Amino acid sequence: MRLVTRELCVDDAEALALVAAAGVHGAYVHNSLVDGEGAGFVLAAAGRTAALAWHGPRGNLIVVAEPAAAEFAATRLVDEVAQRQWSWRIAMGPEPALARLHDRLAKPPLCWRDQVYYRGERATAASPRPVVEVRRAQRADRDRLAQATLALNHGDLNVDPARVDRRWLRDSVDERIAKGDTLVIGPPGAFWCKLDHGSRGPGGVVIEGVFTFPEHRGQGLASALVAASIAECGEPSILHVSRHNLPARAAYEAAGMVEAGACKLLLTS
Repeated sequence: MRLVTRELCVDDAEALALVAAAGVHGAYVHNSLVDGEGAGFVLAAAGRTAALAWHGPRGNLIVVAEPAAAEFAATRLVDEVAQRQWSWRIAMGPEPALARLHDRLAKPPLCWRDQVYYRGERATAASPRPVVEVRRAQRADRDRLAQATLALNHGDLNVDPARVDRRWLRDSVDERIAKGDTLVIGPPGAFWCKLDHGSRGPGGVVIEGVFTFPEHRGQGLASALVAASIAECGEPSILHVSRHNLPARAAYEAAGMVEAGACKLLLTS
C-alpha cells in the first residue's frame, strides 16, 4: 500500500486523534503543536492517517502509529526522518520504528528499553501519606535541583554527569522555577523529593523527573508528591517509567495512577 507524506500541523484532526490515543509520547506532541514548537510529518495510507513523527527543539523525536500500521510504516518513517536530517538524542514510540532507529546507530545507545505509561485523574488521586507540605521550588533550591537532575539522569539513563552542560542545566532549572513547574517536599535549599511538569496542555500534564534523595527514601515521599500534583492539576496527569523500575511503579500506583500503555525509549550516546 502506498504511503503519502504531509506536514504535521495543529489543525490536523486525524493526526491529533492519533496522538491523543498514543499515551505519554503522544501528549508531548499534542501539547507542543498547540504551543507552536517543533516540526513533524504524517504518513497516510488510502487517505487515512497511519503514522507520524515529530521533532522537538530539545532533540526529542516522537513516533506515533496506528497499531495495525506500526510495522508497515516503520521503515518509511525512519527513512523520512533521515532525509530531513533531524538531529535527535532521545526517541520514543512503538517498537518497529524504534528498532529500526536503533539498528542505524553508529554507536551503542545509552538506553534502549521498554517504558510503561501511567495516568492519574484528580478524582482518583490518593490522599498523600505521609501528610506533607508540598511547595513550588524557589531560587534557594537551584543547586539541589541540579544535583537531583544529574543523579537521576545518571542512575536512570546512564548519562555521565561530566557530559552535562552546566549552563544548560542551570538555565533549565531556572526556567522551571520561574514557570512554577517544579514541586518539592522539604525545606528550601535542602528539600527531600521533587518532580517537574515537563509538558502541559490539551494532551494532559506530563510528570517528569521524580526524584527522592537516597537518605529520604522509603518514607512514601514520591507517592505523596505525585498524588499532590495529580490533585492540583485539572488535566489528566501522565508519566512514563522503565518497565523494570518496580519501586517507582509502586510509588505511582500508590499515588492513584494506573498503567495505561507502553512504548520503547532510545537514548543515543
